[in-house]
Amino acid sequence: MASPTPSLPDSSLFGSPQLGSFGDQSQPESLPTECFICHETFTFPKVLHCLHTFCQPCLEKIQESHEKITCPKCQQDTPLSAQGLSELLSDYVIHNILETSTLEGAPLSCTGCKTKDTSAVARCFDCTNYLCANCVMAHQYMHCFEGHHVVNLKEISTKDDFKADKLLFCQRHKAETLRYFCRTCNVPICKECSTTEHLKGLHDYDHISDIGNRQVELLSDLVEESKAKTIDLRSAAKSVEHFSTRLQMQYQKAQAEINDTFNFYVSVLEERKEELMKELEDLYNTKQVSLSLAGNKVQEVVDNANSLSSYFDRIQKFSSTTEILVFKHLLDAKLHCIISYNPEVNMQAVDLEFLSNFQAIQVGVRNTFGYIRHNAEGTTTNKPQPIARPNGTANSDRTYQNGHSYESNIISKRFGSANSLGPFSTSLSDISPYEKWSSGPTDIFQNGTNDTFHSSVDPVIDLTSKFISATMYPLKSQIKRQKMIYHCKFGEFGVMEGQFTEPSGVAVNAQNDIIVADTNNHRIQIFDKEGRFKFQFGECGKRDGQLLYPNRVAVVKTSGDIIVTERSPTHQIQIYNQYGQFVRKFGANILQHPRGVTVDIKGRIIVVECKVMRVIIFDQLGNVLQKFGCSKHLEFPNGVVVNDKQEIFISDNRAHCVKVFNYDGLFLRQIGGEGLTNYPIGVCINQNGEILVADNHNNFNITIFTQDGQLVNASESKVKHAQCFDVALMDDGSVVLASKDYRLYIYRYMQIPSLGI
Repeated sequence: MASPTPSLPDSSLFGSPQLGSFGDQSQPESLPTECFICHETFTFPKVLHCLHTFCQPCLEKIQESHEKITCPKCQQDTPLSAQGLSELLSDYVIHNILETSTLEGAPLSCTGCKTKDTSAVARCFDCTNYLCANCVMAHQYMHCFEGHHVVNLKEISTKDDFKADKLLFCQRHKAETLRYFCRTCNVPICKECSTTEHLKGLHDYDHISDIGNRQVELLSDLVEESKAKTIDLRSAAKSVEHFSTRLQMQYQKAQAEINDTFNFYVSVLEERKEELMKELEDLYNTKQVSLSLAGNKVQEVVDNANSLSSYFDRIQKFSSTTEILVFKHLLDAKLHCIISYNPEVNMQAVDLEFLSNFQAIQVGVRNTFGYIRHNAEGTTTNKPQPIARPNGTANSDRTYQNGHSYESNIISKRFGSANSLGPFSTSLSDISPYEKWSSGPTDIFQNGTNDTFHSSVDPVIDLTSKFISATMYPLKSQIKRQKMIYHCKFGEFGVMEGQFTEPSGVAVNAQNDIIVADTNNHRIQIFDKEGRFKFQFGECGKRDGQLLYPNRVAVVKTSGDIIVTERSPTHQIQIYNQYGQFVRKFGANILQHPRGVTVDIKGRIIVVECKVMRVIIFDQLGNVLQKFGCSKHLEFPNGVVVNDKQEIFISDNRAHCVKVFNYDGLFLRQIGGEGLTNYPIGVCINQNGEILVADNHNNFNITIFTQDGQLVNASESKVKHAQCFDVALMDDGSVVLASKDYRLYIYRYMQIPSLGI
């Protein structure tokens, strides 16, 4: 078995004397002969994959794991097999340097015994040790050293002897020398190896004397090529440094501009605040003066009434009847004026209130504050959305000045662009897009290069699904699909009633009311079957009765309760009754990425999660009844429905089909496949018990199967749609489609004739 590929050494190793060829002996004294750990002459010098050399005993002391050894210099790991450190290559350069020093008169100490001052007289190629006379005698008479190859150092007469091939013994077959070089395995082998693991015909090998020099030349060519490559790498490093400096400058500039924008916003808000406060004060003073005048008038009438009453009491007491009647005409007129006086004081005169729309403010700030542009070509990743006008209408102009369509900019906002990082090929941050939508051949995910939703997929299952797709079902182009037209559409961009900023989920209750999860407005809106607004509930927040990015909805048919799932950051389920009153919430400590939700006939809530590829079944109180992972079968689930046989149907956007499981997590079968149900966005079961699979590949398509997976019929829309979120079925044979263009469309699909192929 070939040894694991070593990791690249750090930059400090390039040009290191330790890596020099022994043939270059211009400065042998500069090469190290002492171990970095023990600071003594090398004993059993072993080379790690990072190309640093250490004594084997020193490595044994610092070894913490049997599976790897960490280099004390560069901290890179070298994987080990069952043989441990003994499998590592010996550093023959160090051996040759030490032997060269003996030719120059420098004494070489014995490394085979504990006596440090004893001079070495021989070398054992099996022990990779230098031996004194006593150690040589031990090698001759002790059985444990039987077969070891010992060479007297005096036999090496000149430095030129080092350039000649030396006899090295095979690590596996101790008595055999390495005579051949296997081109197939790229390792030297002995004669015994050639008859066992490197059989002629299966492996290409020849004698080292014949091909050794050529292999060294090839290695030398690679070294020269790597040296030439370092020129490009140094240039790339300078470019990275330049880009880093430029990025830092742009970052600081953007920070300053954000702060300036914020300060400008604050100044505008302060100015608006002062205007409103002055207007409020003027209105208050005006109304206060008006009330004061009205109060004075009333008090004046009261004083007149008291004066007349007092005068009448006086004349009645001290005057005769005739005298009183003399004043009757005068008093009668004054009293009638008092009685007929009705002061005009009402609540409208004192009505003073400030009206605010916090959701409109939130959307408005996001739309007008600005956006981050991080692409040299000018493509932005956070284009402003159309601003909701005071009359509740959205900006109908969906083309920006740079010529990009609004939908394409929404894609750019969600996912960025393929070359948005300039010279870098990987993202600098963990971008986690919320959705992976299909919009036909131009879908940014269709090339399969996006790794955001990467998961471990069993290749056997993947190939099987493709085989089933190609054999069981005809190609999509071969299917005769009936054209269908939507008979109702409603919705637009905004924060008012009947408007959406992201209609991510849709469901239908027993009364055929359409329930829409308006994600970025943090609310649920209810419409009748004609698309007329009925009511809404929810507001932004984490308290009871509040919602935070609701993304999917389902309905309990028997009770009408509305099940709502929330995506990041809450990852939970909320239950509301049919009138929008909060009931309970749960699952925040269990769910991670809820993506699809449905309710079975017994009221159990089934949630499928993307990224973690998991299905969780709750009861109505939030207790977990079942939980299982299905990463071997799913790639990106986005819709779920169940039948009355406890079978779970999950639409898989990347696998182009529907996968069926039971409640215990056992995979049962697949429905549809690539070429027939490309990039499905949802799955439903109609009143006939048939499986309806919806996709938006090229057109909005509906493909109907039996629950066993037999193709029944298919249809497609006459018009093309923007990217789509979710679908739901109505009892009258219609399907509701939630689209990225802030609208919902209602298609009728039941009048489809038999499928023709």
